[in-house]
Amino acid sequence: MLVVTDLDRTLWGLDCVAPTAHLEALAELESAGHVVLAATGRRLLNIARLFDLNGLRLPAVALDGSIGMDFATMERFHRIAFDPAVLWELLDVLDTQGIRPCLYIDDHSEPGGDVVLPKYPTSEPTHLEFLEEDINHALSPADVEADVLELVLTGLPSDLAHRTAKEVHSRSLGVARVDEPDPLYGGSRLTVSPPGISKVSGVEAFCQWQGHEFDFAAIGDGVNDLELLEAASISIAIAGSHASQATTPHHTIPPPEKSGWATVPQLVDSWRHNL
Repeated sequence: MLVVTDLDRTLWGLDCVAPTAHLEALAELESAGHVVLAATGRRLLNIARLFDLNGLRLPAVALDGSIGMDFATMERFHRIAFDPAVLWELLDVLDTQGIRPCLYIDDHSEPGGDVVLPKYPTSEPTHLEFLEEDINHALSPADVEADVLELVLTGLPSDLAHRTAKEVHSRSLGVARVDEPDPLYGGSRLTVSPPGISKVSGVEAFCQWQGHEFDFAAIGDGVNDLELLEAASISIAIAGSHASQATTPHHTIPPPEKSGWATVPQLVDSWRHNL
């Protein structure tokens, strides 16, 4: 069976280090013939570093479904970028709200970085500091208009984030999600993906690439996991998380600090035996 898991606050905590029990559970699933796919809002460069830190080589759907890569083979299986005309209209709409977001791009595995900034970006300063090593200062938004995979801004007031998301949706310019409170930077986090993109569309692309049946277990905690949990045959949410409250999962498990992911093999096997 395909097992799709979020990373942050799911497979690992804020330290980005998966508990030993979680790594053992991953190995148990793989030895039983299951395929584990990560589905995350993180960028490919960032995922690569964290996978190295944890000794992982999983396939991954990144940027909430905009791009996918198998980190065992470094093959890309999926990519959806903004249409340039839609991107510029979207950036104009955000600018009228006083928002100048970070642009997460497809860097085509070339050196230079996978983040491009407009003049005077309005994301929270510590977020910009975190991104610094991956910002390509040689490029402007006009240089990458065909390669923008997601727009991201942190530290927003809640009312501004929700008002902007509503405007984006009303114009059908993309999928806007508000995640609050942002556990790292405070305030509200606004992400905008290309129209029709979600973690589910990334999972569909992976299944088509691998020839898997579109039938999976999903584990997640956040607003960007809601569609994934709703589409899953087995939905597993982190206890106390937004996902556990906004959906009706089949199971809830403790957070990474209490090694909740270690129970996933048992939950998957119990479901299969009850078919």
